[in-house]
Amino acid sequence: MRRIWSAIIVCIFTFLSKEVVFTQDNKLSSVYILAPASTASTPLFVLAEKDPLENVDIIVKVFINHPQALVSLYRKEAQFLFSGTSLGWENRLGGAPIIMVTTGVWGVSYLIGKEPLITDFAQLKGKKIALPFPGSPLDFQTRYILHKNGINPDRDVELSYAPFTQITSMLLEGLIDAAPLPEPLATNVIVHHGLRRLVDYKKAWAGVSQAGEYSPQVSLFATADLVQQNRDFIIDIENAWRESTAFTIENPRQAATISARYLSMPINVIETAIINTLYAVPGYSENRKMVIDYYHEVKDFLPGKREMLPDNFFFSCE
Repeated sequence: MRRIWSAIIVCIFTFLSKEVVFTQDNKLSSVYILAPASTASTPLFVLAEKDPLENVDIIVKVFINHPQALVSLYRKEAQFLFSGTSLGWENRLGGAPIIMVTTGVWGVSYLIGKEPLITDFAQLKGKKIALPFPGSPLDFQTRYILHKNGINPDRDVELSYAPFTQITSMLLEGLIDAAPLPEPLATNVIVHHGLRRLVDYKKAWAGVSQAGEYSPQVSLFATADLVQQNRDFIIDIENAWRESTAFTIENPRQAATISARYLSMPINVIETAIINTLYAVPGYSENRKMVIDYYHEVKDFLPGKREMLPDNFFFSCE
């Protein structure tokens, strides 16, 4: 995964202004948050809609390309990046000056297929499963869960790797038995292609982990220098994000309507995906413990030599 850090050095990301906007007392007056084109980002869309911080304009920009979004963060064209938890830790271990503020999504994927008799991972022995790419979050989490269910992922199942668009076609053509898909893609293929939710990854994780249904999936990141200069502001925006997350959970239809302004998909698909996503914004010490525990649990299934995550990878309000 170190090649991700090498690749982002040569990428160019230009849709944002290069200038960070400050007030006369050197405080941020506008903030850009880069977020994926996914319902995982819904609480941030709600945050931008409500703009709850006085004298601060919160702007969320949707991105498709993660390496380019990282470049934009490092070039200070954006103040925050909402992205995969493992992408953040891989870049930090590769030497990038990235800090995790906290995590916002803890469960987002489902095992999808046609066969209704598959209801848990123990029934996947001998089956054909497709995953996004080696070393991806769904790759190492799937292989870990298989292992904990007594299935050798290298011998007892037939694993293949393909992009999500190809995986959907493979499922429909019967070339594979099952594949994990994140929301809102999971809901979309169920609604529009008649596929089924076979296993909820949150439930499967709860069956093999002491953490219950919670596994860190998508986190908010900033650069080290921004954190050092704007600690109080980060605390404010994290608290506001927690409130918008609560709103999203309690009002999925309203949150879906807001999300539809950012995402090109029907409101009913967005709403269902929101309901099937596990959102939570824990405090800093709780987040640190949960992420480190998860990292330690799955590290034998991650590619390459594993180092421990440094303490200063995690934001602290102290």
